[in-house]
Amino acid sequence: MSDISKEFLRHDFGSRQTPGGLIKSITRAFLRLETRLVTILYLQRVTILALVTVSIIVALDVSANVDGLLSSTEQAEASQDLGRIVYYALLRVSFVTPSVLLFAGVWGVVWAEYTLATSNERFMLFNCGRSYIPSLVPALVVGILVGLLHFAVSGYLKPWTVELEATTTHRSYGLKFERPVQSGERWFAGTDFIARARVEIGDEIRLHDVYVFDYGENRDLQFIIRAASAEPARDPGRWTFRSGTVSYFSTLSGTADNNRPALEQNRFDALETDLALSPLWVENIGILPILLPQPLLAELLEQGELVPNLYKYEMTVYERYASILYCLVTVLLTAHLSMTRFSSDRMPYRALSVALVGFGAYFFFSVTLMLGHHGYSPTLFAAWAIPLAAVAVLSATIYSYVAGTSGKPSG
Repeated sequence: MSDISKEFLRHDFGSRQTPGGLIKSITRAFLRLETRLVTILYLQRVTILALVTVSIIVALDVSANVDGLLSSTEQAEASQDLGRIVYYALLRVSFVTPSVLLFAGVWGVVWAEYTLATSNERFMLFNCGRSYIPSLVPALVVGILVGLLHFAVSGYLKPWTVELEATTTHRSYGLKFERPVQSGERWFAGTDFIARARVEIGDEIRLHDVYVFDYGENRDLQFIIRAASAEPARDPGRWTFRSGTVSYFSTLSGTADNNRPALEQNRFDALETDLALSPLWVENIGILPILLPQPLLAELLEQGELVPNLYKYEMTVYERYASILYCLVTVLLTAHLSMTRFSSDRMPYRALSVALVGFGAYFFFSVTLMLGHHGYSPTLFAAWAIPLAAVAVLSATIYSYVAGTSGKPSG
């Protein structure tokens, strides 16, 4: 008899628990041997699946980029090649880990529950008449751990390793990592302007060969600034332009055509004016929001309308927090379905069906995230729709089973 079975037999399974008694059972379950053993089993299976999947992805990545990796350092000795490959592979591990964790948690729990069901551990649970709800505590613990690990890796470890990778290998993730550097001509749009400039990122942020087309509230062109350079002023939302001209557009009066625009052009050596453009955003121009650390994203969100395409940064922040809930709920849902559906007569089929439920949740979560990142869906909906829907499904299925409307599994 296993340790888990002994733990089952130490308790009274004779009567159905009241809600208050069930809450007490769940609370006590955190200290039980069953919780400790099953949690360790879950973590083992999740870790094995994550490591295998990450190893395969990283191996394919290294094989596809080995030429660029070895040629990125001039006059590199042959003895250093292996070290550079290992170093690059370790950096890539944190890059792919967040995506792997989203489904490794689900498949790891299915694998673990399949093991428990084939050894008849779970059948003893139901045959003794004990509520299975306290047995969901290991899934609760593992779901929280996987979700927090996903948040930590995607929000902190991955951006740090991306910076190391950009500065020490052949990969390029943005101008920021190649400073001092000056880009080619770039177009970008703010809330009320469109600009073209070459971006210089060094000790200070500067724009060169600047064209700014400013629009008013009615979206009519108000003025055009042409300048040799521009740098941020002291006040947020203001920039200082150097050596250029400003062309103002107004409407002629006293003529037959009162809507005919007039152009007034003035030259200047220095002009400080409003421009809703964040220097911090310019410093990180061209870098995908998912590669930025969490504190930097929070700082960009605080600047509001000074950040072009603010929704992309909002989407990344919401996604990271929503992934915690997603991991928690999908692991719980997988554990519930495994415990209540696995049976000896159709075990492989039912294990596959539960795994496919987890795959479906992962697929739809990925789709909604993609729609949000590309601006086709509101950010809050794109990030939270699937995790909240999973909460609703989990609540409904648990209630249905406990109330006896979904039937009981055959042993």
